[in-house]
Amino acid sequence: MKPLVRVIKHNTHPGEILNDLIIEPNNLNIEEASKLLGITEATLSDIINGKGSITNIITISISKAFGGSPVFWVRLQAVYNSRYEKEREEKEFLKVLPDEEDDFFDDFENDFDKSEWTW
Repeated sequence: MKPLVRVIKHNTHPGEILNDLIIEPNNLNIEEASKLLGITEATLSDIINGKGSITNIITISISKAFGGSPVFWVRLQAVYNSRYEKEREEKEFLKVLPDEEDDFFDDFENDFDKSEWTW
C-alpha cells in the first residue's frame, strides 16, 4: 500500500478562510466585521486580501465574536507563514543556480591559449 502524501497546491492565507467561512456566510461587509472584531477596516481588508497577518490579539477577537478557538487561527497563520517562507527560499535558491544554457567550460577554455596545448 502506498503511503498517503499530502499535496498543497495553494498556500491559503488565513484571511481567505476568515472571509470564506465567517464573514461572507454571515452576510457581513468589511465595516460590520471590523467593528465586531474591534479592528480597523484597513487592517481587516489587509488580512482578507492576504497582505496582513492574523495576530494573537485578533485571534481572541475572532473567538469572542464568532466562537471557536484562538489557537486554530494562530496555527493557520503559523502554517501559512512557514509555507510562504519555504516557497520564498526555494525561489531564491533557484535564482542562484546557473542557467542550463550556461556552459562552465566555455569560460574556462577562454582563459587559456589553446595553441599552447599539446596532445
